Amino acid sequence: MNLLWTSDDQTTIRPISANNLTRKFDRLAELTQVKDLKPLLGYDMFQDLIQNPASTANAALLAGGTFTYNGVTYTFDGLKYVLANFFFANYIVDNLEDTFTGFVTKSNEDSQPASQGDKKNLRDLAVETAMQYWEDCKKYIEANSSLFPYYNCKPRSNRLITI
Repeated sequence: MNLLWTSDDQTTIRPISANNLTRKFDRLAELTQVKDLKPLLGYDMFQDLIQNPASTANAALLAGGTFTYNGVTYTFDGLKYVLANFFFANYIVDNLEDTFTGFVTKSNEDSQPASQGDKKNLRDLAVETAMQYWEDCKKYIEANSSLFPYYNCKPRSNRLITI
């Protein structure tokens, strides 16, 4: 699957540990696109975006910028910001390591893992931030609907999985 943003984009927008980013980026980025972005865009627009990310309209949506609607100029940061924040939320809960004895959480003597409540709060904040960036992108899509004929706006379920 084509990834719509890079690990460098991720580091610029919402950084995570460089070692973990290298190990986990491709897998978590694909999960983020399918789990979080696809329901926002609808199947057809998601497919168009994945298959044609460099088209003029899709590239502008990914990168962000400004647009004018009803005589007012607006700015938006683009889908890369949505994706980077959803990625961060997914990364927070992706802390188990698969070993020959089963799943474990790594730690060392100088630190202790964050509590489940702390991780949930941080994840919820990242999802909320992603959804705010999404609202800006959605306004851009709606203001330029002729450029996005595949967009299918159905409300996303904001149900979060409890950890």
